[in-house]
Amino acid sequence: MVICIEIYRWVRGRWIRQVLEWKKKAKKPRKPAVMQPKSELDCPHCVKEKGEKANLEQKKAIVAWNDRKGRGGRRKGISTEGYFCSNTGCEYYGVRDERIHALVGNGSHGKQEVIRDLKCQSCGKKFTVRKHTILYRLKTHSGIVEKILWLLAVGVDGSVLEEVFGVREITIRAWLCRSGMQGRKLHDRVMVELELIHVQLDELWGNVKQSGQELWLWTASDAKTKIMVVMQVGGRTQEKAYSVVHELKGRLKVGCVPVFSTDGLKHYYYALTAHFGKWADQGGKTLVWVLMGACFMVR
Repeated sequence: MVICIEIYRWVRGRWIRQVLEWKKKAKKPRKPAVMQPKSELDCPHCVKEKGEKANLEQKKAIVAWNDRKGRGGRRKGISTEGYFCSNTGCEYYGVRDERIHALVGNGSHGKQEVIRDLKCQSCGKKFTVRKHTILYRLKTHSGIVEKILWLLAVGVDGSVLEEVFGVREITIRAWLCRSGMQGRKLHDRVMVELELIHVQLDELWGNVKQSGQELWLWTASDAKTKIMVVMQVGGRTQEKAYSVVHELKGRLKVGCVPVFSTDGLKHYYYALTAHFGKWADQGGKTLVWVLMGACFMVR
C-alpha cells in the first residue's frame, strides 16, 4: 500500500512539472508598453490659461487715471506704489503702478499703531494698507505678531508662547495659517524666471488620521540648491501631475529645459511631454507636437 502511494506521488509530481514546462514554452513574450507623448492640448491647465490670455488680449489697454480724470480729483498726498485696488470689479484691480492706478490716501486708523487707509477714485472702494497681508484686521501689535511667528519658525512650542505673551494658542495657530498663505504669495512673486539645470520630481505619502485619508505631497526641487520650487498636495493622479509640471514651467525662464529625474511614475512622462514641446509645421497644414531637448532620468 505504501509503495503504491509513493509511486502515485512520483507520477503526479512529474506530470505537474511537465504541464508547467508546456505552459512556460507556450507563453508568448510580453511586449513592453510604449508610452505615447502628450501635447499641451491634453493638459487642462494649459487649455484654461490659453483661453484666459485670449480674453485679456481682447480687453483694451488701461488708461492712466491721471490722464482720464483731468484737472479735478484729489491729489496724491502719500506714495501708493506697490498697492492696488482690492475691488475685483474695478478696472484698476491688480495695478500696482502709482502712475496708472487711482489710489489716494484716505486718513488712518488704529489705537496701538498708525495704519494708513487708501481709496480708489475710480470705483470709490476704501480699504487699509494691510489688505491681503497677515496683519489685516488684527488688533495685536505687529511687533508681537512678528516675534511669535519668528519663534514658531525656530521651533518654539505654541503653549510656551501662550504663557509668555498671553496670546491664546488657537489665535497663534490662526496667525500661522495666515503666514502660510502669505508665504505662498511671496513664493509666487519670487520664484519666477528661474534657470535650473537639474530638477527632481517626487511625491511623498502621508496619512491623515482624523479624516482617514491618505495625501500625497508633490514636490519639484532644484538638485543643486535644494530649493523647493513647487509644492502641491493632492492625490496621486495624472491631473495633479499636470498641475505640478504646469506650475513648474511657469516658474522657469522662457526656453529653459532642465534635466528631470523622477521615481519612474508614468504620470511624470505624460506631464513633461505635454509641457516641454512645441508645434512644428511638417509641410502644408499639418502641425506635429515636437518634444524639446528635455532629458528624463529615473532614479
